[in-house]
Amino acid sequence: MENKFYPFDRITHRNETQHLDISVVFPVFNEGDIVESILRDWNQALIEMGLDYELIVINDGSSDGTGRVLDKLRREMPQLRVIHQLNTGHGQAIRRGYLMARGQFVLQCDLNGRYEPEDFSRLWESREPHKMVIAQRTHRLDSFSRRLFSKSLKRLTQWICGIHLHDPNVPFRLMRREQLFYFLNKLPQGWQSTNLALSVFITKEFPNQIVEIKIPFRKRSLGKTSTSLYDLFNLGCEYFGELFRLRKLLKLKETRLELTQLNQAQMESY
Repeated sequence: MENKFYPFDRITHRNETQHLDISVVFPVFNEGDIVESILRDWNQALIEMGLDYELIVINDGSSDGTGRVLDKLRREMPQLRVIHQLNTGHGQAIRRGYLMARGQFVLQCDLNGRYEPEDFSRLWESREPHKMVIAQRTHRLDSFSRRLFSKSLKRLTQWICGIHLHDPNVPFRLMRREQLFYFLNKLPQGWQSTNLALSVFITKEFPNQIVEIKIPFRKRSLGKTSTSLYDLFNLGCEYFGELFRLRKLLKLKETRLELTQLNQAQMESY
């Protein structure tokens, strides 16, 4: 089935009425060597936890055989839903996955082996009464450029939007589907800073209902990152512009709220 925002994609049929505890959204790009073992581990862990769940994998234009592995797995795993689409970037891929989710809670996790199912159990235990539970990456075994990118993004988010989170763009987070859908509808189509913008929106709206859980950020066992220094630079420029646009959206919302409160006060005075 073709979608106007994601041309030439293929998606599996879904039952809109099915109740699920959690949807796990995995974006993936060229991870054919590890995708099967990771998905089998997650599938087994969620079964052992006794959860009703679905695994949503967004194959974002992989060219290394990842798609063939996923098609084989979804014939074996009834909980697995696979989306094949042209490459749109991480931010748009996870947005597509979020919009497909049916669970009461939605977990986003990159399908690269950096996080393990036991890490999720710590987020799951902290879900009440919070609106969002996000990982704070520790022992980060990553390249200097990526660590610099994350640190710069943290500072920019504090400066531009006034949000103080250790890792606002982290790709390992648990959110309530109700709030997730509400704020997704406020984000313009085409943004790459999906997770970052959601962190800002949810933290602004529920400042005391966000919790960060320290999670080790593991070294990849196989494969290598597909993001070059050039890609990081371009992505940083996109994020910078989108953060300023996000600040304008927040100010517009505050202005509308002030006008609504003023009108209500005027009506009560009559």
